[in-house]
Amino acid sequence: MNQPATARPQPRRNANSRSTAGFSLIELMIVVAIVGILAAVAIPSFRTYIQKSKTAEAVTFLGEIRQREESYRAEFGTYCAAPVAPRATPTSASVSWSVAANSAWNQLGAAPDSAVRFTYEVLAGAPGTAGPAGSNITGNDFWYVSRATGDLDGDGVLVLFETYSASSGVWIGNPTTGTTNAAGWE
Repeated sequence: MNQPATARPQPRRNANSRSTAGFSLIELMIVVAIVGILAAVAIPSFRTYIQKSKTAEAVTFLGEIRQREESYRAEFGTYCAAPVAPRATPTSASVSWSVAANSAWNQLGAAPDSAVRFTYEVLAGAPGTAGPAGSNITGNDFWYVSRATGDLDGDGVLVLFETYSASSGVWIGNPTTGTTNAAGWE
């Protein structure tokens, strides 16, 4: 027997109901506001992270200079002074630097692994001589001060990293004023 096909009942739509196929303007504005707040929090943190990662080069190379200076002193009885290299302070981009072109750096044996974002310099002195201004070096022993100077974010404001023969710390300062232990990176 054939049974008659029954028609399926269609759902009734209320004249006041809306379609749920998209987002309302309010919902989109809330999402945009949340993304804006997250960006406002994340961007300064990201900039700080980038600046800290750029400083790793200076701290690492100053550590290598420290090791080379102690080896040099063990062999020759004094520390090795080395002039500023590379000659121009790099801006936000890194520059290549050849140690072979400079006899003092070549003699010290400290060489960067790749292009650098800082200029480096080593000052050295004999017992009884005063160190550079702001270094507080006095005493009856040989001394050295190694410095890294650079512009971390290309704004023209330089930052100075220093290590001393009498200490294992790295000091951060402003090369213009000669102050160390400055707050922040620049």
